[in-house]
Amino acid sequence: MPNLPLRLDCQARLAIWISTALLFIPVSFYTAKAQDHPEKPSQEIDQESPPASPLETAEQPTASVAAPSTAVPVAKTSRRPAKYDVDHIGQRGIGKGMNLYSLERERALGEELARTIDRHTKFVSDPVITDYVNRVGQKLVRNSDAQVPFTIKIIDSQDIRTFSLPGGFLYVDKGLILAVDSEAELAGMMAHEIAHVVARHATRSATRRYTWDALSVPLRYFGGPIGLGLSSLGGLGVPLSLKKFNRDAESEADLLGIEYEYAAGYDPEAFIVALEKLSNREAGMRHRLARMPFYNFITRIPWHSGVARAYSSYPLTEDRIKKVQSNISTLLPNRKEYILDTSEFQEVQSRLSWSDRPILRRRAPGDRLDGPILHRGKPDVPPPA
Repeated sequence: MPNLPLRLDCQARLAIWISTALLFIPVSFYTAKAQDHPEKPSQEIDQESPPASPLETAEQPTASVAAPSTAVPVAKTSRRPAKYDVDHIGQRGIGKGMNLYSLERERALGEELARTIDRHTKFVSDPVITDYVNRVGQKLVRNSDAQVPFTIKIIDSQDIRTFSLPGGFLYVDKGLILAVDSEAELAGMMAHEIAHVVARHATRSATRRYTWDALSVPLRYFGGPIGLGLSSLGGLGVPLSLKKFNRDAESEADLLGIEYEYAAGYDPEAFIVALEKLSNREAGMRHRLARMPFYNFITRIPWHSGVARAYSSYPLTEDRIKKVQSNISTLLPNRKEYILDTSEFQEVQSRLSWSDRPILRRRAPGDRLDGPILHRGKPDVPPPA
């Protein structure tokens, strides 16, 4: 076999390359994690007399209804991590980390996805409503770490959600505006999605997936028990690490969202109210699932809760509420007044409710009779004597 030495040399080179790659993966992920979660606070903050932030002096709407904070006074910590120091929003380097996408390429990706959504989506066209929601969103963007402009649209849907695309595209369902009880709640939900875009969570998650896919290709051709074992181990471990990244991204979006809401003048406690409503809906769903025998069988499996948490892409809503409450009490300076609601929000809700009213139309002569017809009944007339 004249090609045996060459084949052995190729396998040796491939083994060295794979070993180097496997050593590179933990280092790169640890570096990205260290950037995402700095452990050492970098500066002292005087909590007795915090420096005035220019964002706190932003222009407030004249129609705003100011209300005192509902948060329980809690002693602030003496140190705050520089990355999440609310007094330095816009100068904190949010969104840094391992990412194959430049800001320009990320914006182009978002534009392509937005065009696809826009072609198949019906939007609210009332200029009063669209202008109001856009002003609320742009106010949050101005008080954020955003590096890209934002385009905000309202979907004519009864769904209760808001979502964002990479590059600064934010969508709000009409049903969400009708479901929340105040402008501060709406701002909190929008600020959370703005934070996802600011922190570039979508493209950073895609980068991790693409990187692993590229590095795992040689494992398929390595051959033998070693290659099979490494490929199987990677197939299990990397998806779990991606889910862990997604859970951390959700927690970071919660943290950044309440900071942007606070910087824009809104009460960050309103976001907790919105999360509690989500928790109530989830509790109702679990109650309905509990009626299914198969669901009860799954919940009795040992380590069910731990496995479910490990494979989940979202943290439990109860855990999110606890973290948000802790972040509000430790990272946000006390403020005498917050914006809870405005008359504009109430007007927008009224216009949306009025647009959803049922419309009764009288049948004109010559119309086709495609459905059942309701006839006005005749009054009862007593029979003649």
